[in-house]
Amino acid sequence: MATENQSRRIGVIGLGSVGKAVKHALSFYHPCTGYDILGEYSWEDVLDTSVVFICVPTPEGGDGRLDCAIVESVLSRLSVSRYAGVVVIKSTIGVGFMNEAVTEYPDLRLVYMPEFLRERSNFTWFVNPDRLVFSGNEEDIEEVLQYFAWVEDDVPVLRMTHREAELGKLAHNAYIALKVSFTNEIERMSHEVSADPAHVMSVIWADRRVLSREHLRPGFGAYAGKCVPKDTRELINASGYATLLQAAEDLNNRILAREEAVPGKDAAVLCEMNRNTA
Repeated sequence: MATENQSRRIGVIGLGSVGKAVKHALSFYHPCTGYDILGEYSWEDVLDTSVVFICVPTPEGGDGRLDCAIVESVLSRLSVSRYAGVVVIKSTIGVGFMNEAVTEYPDLRLVYMPEFLRERSNFTWFVNPDRLVFSGNEEDIEEVLQYFAWVEDDVPVLRMTHREAELGKLAHNAYIALKVSFTNEIERMSHEVSADPAHVMSVIWADRRVLSREHLRPGFGAYAGKCVPKDTRELINASGYATLLQAAEDLNNRILAREEAVPGKDAAVLCEMNRNTA
């Protein structure tokens, strides 16, 4: 059980874009300590907490699946250190990872709480979430929710199984991939018949069921960034039968190839600036 001192402290492992946002925001309400392989940090300080948030990278592996080896190594170290607090994984993980982790580390109180940040506005999006997603033991989830008492009451708290939370996070980014690819397809078709793609897409923007226009704006090119491409591929390769998602990726790759062929145009930078939402 956590000591009285631990009950007032939060640990954040991995201080990239997600970890920095988590630590910065939560430090307004609770004492926070961070740990990262880059820099001078104390592992003992992390252990002296009641909850730890894992925010380490899960890059794309050679097989098109997410490489969760860093998350795995953190869980192993926490287990060896006999960490007694709640372990909240915020890193995007592959389909099936949580069930395997629960089996491998029965001594850890594991909760999956995927993050939905826009990379260029990570702090703003963390403090103004559209929803909070949780999977894990109900008592552990309730304990974690105490650290988010500052979130507005109208923000939905979605509780589900580990597999549902994993798929939900990946499906969110895959949906972005589909919207961007759809827009690029309509843009190409519009140019073929001398129509203004912005006018064509404005018909869709005007519909009350379309909440965001950012992925439906012509002229910004393919989707890119750190999360949408790799998360879409994780979903494709985890399924083995994802015809629509595969078509979106194929179209995106053709657009990237076409844009990179234009002298003086950095397609990757353009996509990073305008399509990045992870």
